[in-house]
Amino acid sequence: MEEVAIIGAGAVGASYGSVFMKNGVHRFSFVANGKRAERLKKEGIRVNNEVLHPHIATKEDHGKIKLLMVLVKNYSLHAAIEDIKTVIDEDTIILSLLNGVTAVDALQEAFPNNKVLYGIVMRTDANRTDDNITFKTLGEIQFGEEENIHFSEDVKTVINILEANHINYHVYEDMKRMLWRKWMVNIGANQISLLTSAKFKYFGEFKEIQIALDRAMQEIVDIAKKKEIHLTTKDKEDMITTLINYPPEKKTSMLQDLEAGRKTEIDYFGGTVIKLGEECGVPTPVNEILYYIVKAREQVNLAEHAVERA
Repeated sequence: MEEVAIIGAGAVGASYGSVFMKNGVHRFSFVANGKRAERLKKEGIRVNNEVLHPHIATKEDHGKIKLLMVLVKNYSLHAAIEDIKTVIDEDTIILSLLNGVTAVDALQEAFPNNKVLYGIVMRTDANRTDDNITFKTLGEIQFGEEENIHFSEDVKTVINILEANHINYHVYEDMKRMLWRKWMVNIGANQISLLTSAKFKYFGEFKEIQIALDRAMQEIVDIAKKKEIHLTTKDKEDMITTLINYPPEKKTSMLQDLEAGRKTEIDYFGGTVIKLGEECGVPTPVNEILYYIVKAREQVNLAEHAVERA
């Protein structure tokens, strides 16, 4: 039986993992080593109030992994790469599902002999509260090669795996554009929601939030144009409308991380915007201000939670 594996047992990773486990179509594992592996073996994962005990693929104990889905946070990617090295071979397809626009290049550099596919998860409501992960909808995995006029054999393989497990997916012709499109949304929604503590219901209620979204996301459109990525002003406007119509009580992942006292991915959102803007000669004053304020709030928040835990 071909093995499907996920590295990253957070809200989204655990939700998808639970589906693979319950379907039983493929052998399924979470990839982990050391203390993380021991914790997963001992405690399992709690998804929708049910404790599940997945197989853990370690450097000492793993099968032949056909598809590895990477669902760690960006700041954990370097450590994840070291774990990935211990369990895959050159036939493993790596599906990058991280937020941001830097992970595919990092994974391809680390694994030059493997196929690394672009991917994003859209419209999931997976959420972690304490040790319980809940979801009602998994949303949709959008993935593929950079261009998908004709589907490669690797893309077809992933399609077969997702269809066998009744997981919604879409392969777009221009996946790099779709990756940047989601990143643009993350740039606006995550940073601004963290600073305003706004659930999505407030995105449509307050014009000030919409103006801030527009200003921050426009800088991504400007950078994309310089990099010849087909992101447009209409994409920006469409995605602001999408955000306004998100489930009203849902919060962005960055706001959830802040409230839980966790590190955020701000360096891979606003931080990357600043870096790419400098490389392309595109001014990014809105995202510079957002980045420094969000980064400061993250540091203060982490310090406060450290005091509480002491």
